[in-house]
Amino acid sequence: MKEIKNITILGTGNIANGFLHLFLKNQFKIDCIFGNSSKNIEKSVLENTFFTNNISKIPSRSDLYIFALSDDAYQKVFKKISKNNHLVIHTSGSLDSKSLGIISNRWGCIYPLQSIKKDSKVCWEKVPFFIEAANEKDEKLLSIFCASNNMNFSFLNSSKRKKLHLAAVVSNNFTYHLLSMVKEYCIKNEVNFKDLRTLLEKTIETVLSKEPYIDQTGPANRGDNTLIEKQIKELKEFKNLQEIYKIFSKQIIKQHHHEL
Repeated sequence: MKEIKNITILGTGNIANGFLHLFLKNQFKIDCIFGNSSKNIEKSVLENTFFTNNISKIPSRSDLYIFALSDDAYQKVFKKISKNNHLVIHTSGSLDSKSLGIISNRWGCIYPLQSIKKDSKVCWEKVPFFIEAANEKDEKLLSIFCASNNMNFSFLNSSKRKKLHLAAVVSNNFTYHLLSMVKEYCIKNEVNFKDLRTLLEKTIETVLSKEPYIDQTGPANRGDNTLIEKQIKELKEFKNLQEIYKIFSKQIIKQHHHEL
């Protein structure tokens, strides 16, 4: 079985950049980087790697082609590529891997379950990866490739991966937005947001280790409507946070069988 040694990456965003540095560090050869612009790629990488914005110039002999694109760009790029027998994978949590069948029967996925920013360091060994392939042979190839990059990987089909991605969006992106509103509230009211650290860490520990809902606390859980109404009024200058407070309180009350 031929191992993966040479890689072409299609995309210049956060995941593409993160993968570039990971693969180069682990001595893989990057045959080509494809994208609309090279401005997001470090000069040191470009000095030793072929870059093109012309899809017809992508080399045809890479062992692996990684599509690391925004979700709305995949189909646009797929339409520009002729059918071939290359091993092609995507990195999206929400894309059905079989959609790559339009360009190759050897399709697959390597999905990192992590928010990745270009300028932030990622400890790749701690990131859970989820892989998928169209056949057992390529599944084995991807397994060897992931192991060579010290990836913590497991197998997950597209249906399950989409559900996991949705859970990630809600738990990560929504939580960050909520805590950003709370931090803004703390700053404007001159209280220290960092004093919430121990409480937040305990909440995460509890929800990870116990069944859902059983350790809910707070005025909505107690059915303390007087305090709820008082705090809603106190948030009158923070309309977005006030709206979230109302929605969460209503749902917690409903979940724990209290009446407003």
